Amino acid sequence: MKLFRIPTFRPPTLILFTILILASLQACNGSKAFVKRGAKMEKAGFSDQAADLYYTAVVKKPTNPDALAGLKRTGQIVLGKHIATFDESVAYNLRESALEAWHDAEAWDEKLEGVGVDLAFPEAKRVTYDMVKNAHLDESYREANILLEKEMFDEALKEFDAILLLNPNYQDAPERRNVAFCEPRFRIGVHAQERERFREAHAAFDELVSTDSDYKDAAQRLSDILEAGQYTVALVDFKNGSSQLNLEIKIQSMVEQALMNSKDPFLKVVDRESLALILQEQTLGMNGLTSGGDVEIGNMLGAKALLKATITTCDHRQTGMTSSYQTGYEQFKVERVNEKGKKYFETKYRQVQYREFTQEASVDMTCTFKFISTTTGEVISSNTISSHASDNIRYITYGGNQAKFYLARQFGNGPDLTGRKKRDRLLSSRQAIRSAEALTVDAGLDLASQIQSSIEQELLTLVP
Repeated sequence: MKLFRIPTFRPPTLILFTILILASLQACNGSKAFVKRGAKMEKAGFSDQAADLYYTAVVKKPTNPDALAGLKRTGQIVLGKHIATFDESVAYNLRESALEAWHDAEAWDEKLEGVGVDLAFPEAKRVTYDMVKNAHLDESYREANILLEKEMFDEALKEFDAILLLNPNYQDAPERRNVAFCEPRFRIGVHAQERERFREAHAAFDELVSTDSDYKDAAQRLSDILEAGQYTVALVDFKNGSSQLNLEIKIQSMVEQALMNSKDPFLKVVDRESLALILQEQTLGMNGLTSGGDVEIGNMLGAKALLKATITTCDHRQTGMTSSYQTGYEQFKVERVNEKGKKYFETKYRQVQYREFTQEASVDMTCTFKFISTTTGEVISSNTISSHASDNIRYITYGGNQAKFYLARQFGNGPDLTGRKKRDRLLSSRQAIRSAEALTVDAGLDLASQIQSSIEQELLTLVP
């Protein structure tokens, strides 16, 4: 039996040195360290940087008195700078600059209040701020309306947004802003609708209606576009060429669900119940139709296209469970006595055996589908697609003390002391392979997704 020795005893001087290093590293990033840096910046006249450092110190330790005092001191200076910029901008009639400076001052005051530092905010100047703001709003409102009258909608929208940011209820700015947003989209939608560019029209009216459903007749136009551009698809005649019983029924259901979940607003699917009922009423079956059967079915269902598919193969493969004995290591300790007569424990590792299990399984499926126009009876598109679903398991078992158990190093001899996560994962891994039925479902869902993508791509051309 091979033993590997790793002593756990550490000389006192080494332990003390390690503790000192860790303490110094923590001190470098502690509240006191940031206070010291802030004090240096404050002494050098960099009050903004000093305030940021004091702020960090307070965040790290909210009860640090030096940090709180430093932040209050330098924070007041920073606030004073913002107010000075405000006063200067007011003197030069720079309204936007004045408002920006005031808002910066308010934001800074709120930030420090959030960590328990109250500054002396010059509330007496708020009257001046209100006067500047109202004058700025009046001027901006006039400019926004001029832009709107000139039908410069994007520019007007920006102006109205800026106004509403300062005062959400300023005169009729909300209504005027709504016109600036909705009118260009309404015009784009009408123009596209007249030219039967359904998708462009839908995008414009959909964005408009989501903002204001009562704007002119946008909602009705959106409904009209969806109706005019609607492309109905019926799933018929799914066949099974594989050895899996009733697989065509499962795949047809998956494809139907995938198409129903499509994000394409113009795609509509005739569900199987409606399809079966109509065909039954017309005494037509899924087979034995006339040569013009596709057109007949389309006329009956109001469908513009039929989707037919054949599952050609569905192969399931699964290996047997393989197991093998592997070499690992188990930790144990041996009591020793050092030169000074003190006892300590030496860590060693003995080789042990554990079992590793592996298994693999997969399903491969192929499908051929046709997308057929019911107007002409022609095949719009035809394709053969394939899907693959697989699973594998790998786990280990060990009959000894799992907490003391280690895997072997990948290279060289001895235990892999850094591989505990891998060990724990293998010990707790799933031990049962997924069933053929579950993998078939995965492969089928992948096929359905591919068919959905193909149909959606065709619809981009069929419904412009």
